[in-house]
Amino acid sequence: DIAPIWCDITTKLRVGADVGVAAASVCLMRQLESIAAARQIHFSPSDRRRQRLIDLALGLGLPTLIMILHVVVQGHRYDILQRVGCIAAVYWSYPAVFFVTIWPPFLLTLAAAYGALALRLFLARRYQFAKLLESSKS
Repeated sequence: DIAPIWCDITTKLRVGADVGVAAASVCLMRQLESIAAARQIHFSPSDRRRQRLIDLALGLGLPTLIMILHVVVQGHRYDILQRVGCIAAVYWSYPAVFFVTIWPPFLLTLAAAYGALALRLFLARRYQFAKLLESSKS
């Protein structure tokens, strides 16, 4: 092992990136669903700040928390696989499932649900617009 500190850093970043990519998908799908729903026309500065804080907590806070919780369930610092490099070591147990493993599938399922809602709302708006054009004979 010629770079042990590098492996420590990259394994933590990989654990955080797994959760971070899924969390970013949730943030994007939440925004799309909000646009498609068109619940409000104007957002106050406090609404914008609240949405920004939710996105920051989800996009940065949750991955950071998972990186910290990974320390609890790691059996040793990292594993080295040939042709792959350093990977995070996890002692497989119930806490490992709840602290590290379950978050990416859960967040991606949540993102898919938001995406389905946004798609349904966009299709409904398209249908309404087509009906409007048909009724106005244009």
